[in-house]
Amino acid sequence: MFWDILQYIGLFASFLYLWLEFHQRPAMWIVSATCSAIYASIYCHAQIYGDMSFSLFNICMCAYGFWKWITSSKSSPKRDDLNSAPLQEDKGKAKAIVYRHFRLGEFGVVTLVTAVIWLAIYLVLKYLTNSPVPALDAFTTTLNIVGTWVLAQKIIEVWGYWFLVNLVSIYLYMKRGLHFTTILLYTFYLCASVYGWWKWRHYGKLQSQCSSNP
Repeated sequence: MFWDILQYIGLFASFLYLWLEFHQRPAMWIVSATCSAIYASIYCHAQIYGDMSFSLFNICMCAYGFWKWITSSKSSPKRDDLNSAPLQEDKGKAKAIVYRHFRLGEFGVVTLVTAVIWLAIYLVLKYLTNSPVPALDAFTTTLNIVGTWVLAQKIIEVWGYWFLVNLVSIYLYMKRGLHFTTILLYTFYLCASVYGWWKWRHYGKLQSQCSSNP
């Protein structure tokens, strides 16, 4: 009963996190840290040690992401004009969704790092724990780690990472018999990853375009 209730709480907190992520609100990192603390205990109970470890790691990454977003918004270029109309326009731009694509060569480096992290986590789970699903657990954990870094950089391809990790997670959690609320959550995450890409793509602005404005 306790674990079922905890997963309901995690479900509602995760919905709030998604809404904040869609709109690029810095508060999403605080809610994300709360969700991570909840699901770390759930994954430990289900012997999904890789995702449990990521949840604990993600709490630290949330602090980094929050700092990264706050400092980047403070350092955004502002107009030299000091009259009220441009100032109001700048305030609107500060709340706008801003993204960029992977830079040349950056995706290759990230992919290589992803492979190395997966192998390391897989070996640890296989030989140092009693994990019944070391390969899949290592895969979702690795994509979550790398995806969190990609999100902190506001790279739009992060939604592709989230789509893949959510798809695999649905299968993994069904295999491990987690409560239906967690399966429902990740099914929603799967759809949300498509919507998130669409929202950033259609309502956001490329970082290079924003920085080139006078």
